[in-house]
Amino acid sequence: MPKIGMRIVKSALAVFFCFLLYYVRQDGIPFYSAIAAVLCMQPDVPNSWRVAFNRIVGTLIGGMFGMFIMLLEQRFLPPQYPIFKYLLISLMIIPLIYSTLLVKKPTASYITCVVFMSITVSHGQDANPYWFAINRILDTLIGIFISLGINVFHLPRRKNSRLLLVSDLCGTLTNHAGQISNYTRVKLNQLIQRGALVTVASRRSPASVLPVLKGIRLNLPIIVLNGAALFDLNTNSYLYSKTIPYPAAKEILSVFEKHGLNCFVHTIINDVLHIYYSDFTNPAEEKLYHSSKMHPLKCYVYSPLPQERDVVFFRAVDTLDMVKQLHLEVLQLECGSQINADYYPDESNEGYYFLEIYSAQASKENAVFELKKRLSADRVAAFGDDRSDRFMICDADYGYAVENACAELKEYAPNIIGDRDSNAVVRKMEKLFHSRRLI
Repeated sequence: MPKIGMRIVKSALAVFFCFLLYYVRQDGIPFYSAIAAVLCMQPDVPNSWRVAFNRIVGTLIGGMFGMFIMLLEQRFLPPQYPIFKYLLISLMIIPLIYSTLLVKKPTASYITCVVFMSITVSHGQDANPYWFAINRILDTLIGIFISLGINVFHLPRRKNSRLLLVSDLCGTLTNHAGQISNYTRVKLNQLIQRGALVTVASRRSPASVLPVLKGIRLNLPIIVLNGAALFDLNTNSYLYSKTIPYPAAKEILSVFEKHGLNCFVHTIINDVLHIYYSDFTNPAEEKLYHSSKMHPLKCYVYSPLPQERDVVFFRAVDTLDMVKQLHLEVLQLECGSQINADYYPDESNEGYYFLEIYSAQASKENAVFELKKRLSADRVAAFGDDRSDRFMICDADYGYAVENACAELKEYAPNIIGDRDSNAVVRKMEKLFHSRRLI
């Protein structure tokens, strides 16, 4: 069964405060405040501010329209024919919703209509129309501000604000479906809002990472391309990269040319990943190309590598026997000491494997060290599931492998936590961030 989270507890607390205020105030109708408080309660403070502002805009629009309709009803509509009142109220829904579109607050349309109808439908005939409308607006605003205040308030807690928290993305932070759970997403945003230094590391490119991170307000650079680069999400730019020099890149390309094979050659030009390629030699290559050619931060170029252009990494996809052969030949080149090469299964194409070749200086652990230096962080906590995460975890002050990690990583990892479907990573991050004794 799902646990009772803080959003549920805070919603109940907000409703209680609404009733408590009216117990003291002895005016208005607390029902409207309680409804507004529940509607405004969000998982984190930035969302609460956004929703609260929308509710305030909607409340004011709905209240003003409500007072106008009450004035018309009082002066011009015969009380013995209520059908005219109901028709007028129904027609007013059109300009109400349209008004929220004009002020570019479409999400405020619901509360706008609620406030409007609470004034025009449920008011007493003997009430002063203006005072009644003002009270309904005030009722709703009280609920909004109580909800916002409770969500903003936090008891003082220790914060390890100089601890850099780095998690591998796929298989570690994501679940078995390749997505970040709603729980992890909310908790990460809360940690970031409280000042935690949180980022991710991935072998993917920024174009592939960004959709997975949607809804998470990371404010630090992310580690991409297996540690070959740092990417700034705020400016969509590469802050750091470790490349293979052009002469070494030409040596590597000669191996593929000898076998008559294509290779995807990745370079960074004006903060866009340019990928040079030739004729496809197997269906897995073509599938890879079509699956990512439309990414906005990638540009595929059917052309040889330009002269004197350094390379961020090479990627090839082929059968296991051919990949092993290429791997062996590449490492035996004169430039072999300048590069790292690794291969792993292509999960989208059974029987095919990826071969990736990076600079020897490109690694997740080196990128973490670079980021730690840029942020003046004191310590690092790292999380992973793959063998490429081994040194990042072992070099960290606090290293953790998830339960579903490969056997090689679990053998060397200092600590093992729950699997990727248990939200174990973000739970451990939260404990470390607030811990008095980091263990």
